Amino acid sequence: MNWLEIAAIAVLFLGIGAGGFLVSQRPSFWFGLGVVAFKAALPFLSRRMTPQQEKAFQDCVRRAGEWDHINKRCKR
Repeated sequence: MNWLEIAAIAVLFLGIGAGGFLVSQRPSFWFGLGVVAFKAALPFLSRRMTPQQEKAFQDCVRRAGEWDHINKRCKR
């Protein structure tokens, strides 16, 4: 290991320690913040495809294509 890797690992441990220190000061705030962030992100994480998009996805998989989840179409 060279000095750069050692410095990166030291900074990583310092960051983890600082995060632990902040959480230990007011854990209810950080847990509440995490819950609010998760609830805000939930509609984006659980969005489903329409039946037409689902059929196009299944057809793409059957043809051994690669589905583009952003553009909702088959790449090949």
